[in-house]
Amino acid sequence: MAPLVPKASLLPGMVSDEQHLHLWQQSIAPMLDARPVDHQAAQAQLPVMHQYHLGRYLFIDCAFTGQHFSRDAAMMARHDDADHLTLQMYVSGGNKVRNGDCCFEQKPGIVYGVNLGHEVQATSLDSEVLVLVLPRQLILDEVPILADLRGAAFKPGSVCGELFRDHMLSLRRLLPQAGMDTIPALTDSLLGLLDALMAKGDGAASVAQGAMFTSVCHYIDQHLDDPELSPDGICARFRCSRATLYRLFKPQGGVREHIQRRRLMACFKAIASPKHVHRRIFDIALDYGFISPSHFSHLFRHHFGMTPSEARDMGGERKGPGLELAMPSGCSAAEDSERMWHWSKSLTASAALRHAE
Repeated sequence: MAPLVPKASLLPGMVSDEQHLHLWQQSIAPMLDARPVDHQAAQAQLPVMHQYHLGRYLFIDCAFTGQHFSRDAAMMARHDDADHLTLQMYVSGGNKVRNGDCCFEQKPGIVYGVNLGHEVQATSLDSEVLVLVLPRQLILDEVPILADLRGAAFKPGSVCGELFRDHMLSLRRLLPQAGMDTIPALTDSLLGLLDALMAKGDGAASVAQGAMFTSVCHYIDQHLDDPELSPDGICARFRCSRATLYRLFKPQGGVREHIQRRRLMACFKAIASPKHVHRRIFDIALDYGFISPSHFSHLFRHHFGMTPSEARDMGGERKGPGLELAMPSGCSAAEDSERMWHWSKSLTASAALRHAE
């Protein structure tokens, strides 16, 4: 029988109430800062959380009393390797959210995007919520129209929205008994469903803008080793103004920032690939326009949370579906809380390793 999908849990009674609240905050700290609206109520009804690692993404099933959630600029700088897209469905309760310049109210039974590439300020009721944590690279590769999703993922009352809600409820029901051998099918079904539903034009995201964004991203990826790659060249190629290009890539921090991140990703792919094991790391960096070893090493570590040498070692050690999935189940609340923290931080590097395969 195949091992079960890796799972980490935080349940009342495992530690003292105060420590439980601390571990709850620590477990989601790379993504959001959480503070109870009413500390006494939070102690009377402690948060419950189950987190599943599905290789390329996470699924979270949790319940909590009213919370203030935040992700400010300083936190984004500390945890820029956790700028994921989260798809959230409140089973009960609700949440009032400001996500960048978008404000919306999350209501039960509707799937919303809360984008960690933007600042977040939110206040929830006592709630039960299901969350998909999708690393930005996975979204850009598979469903780029969702790259800047903030707010409702589907039109209110739509069939597509109902289908995706049912999919999240099915994951909640099935994952506790699912084996690791089901992870590829679960991943394909999730990404296939998202792609199909968005292709039907039922998504709340702008299809036209998404199509142009996809085309520009594809062009950038095909020219990462071109020293002449620049915003002016892209504008000329797509016959658009700099203002249009700026608006398109504003959620990514600007087109220059996007190009730098994609070049870093290309370096990660090459460094971790067995095909390039005998090449000097900085020779690979030079291929993508980095001219200072120290500056490249700093950018790489800041983005991936590891040095280029550590990335090469990870590439050489890969076995099976990935390093994260080999982690044993936790035997204490503190260990499972640390595991959740690590999982949310490591998704970006996991996405890069996926490219290297």
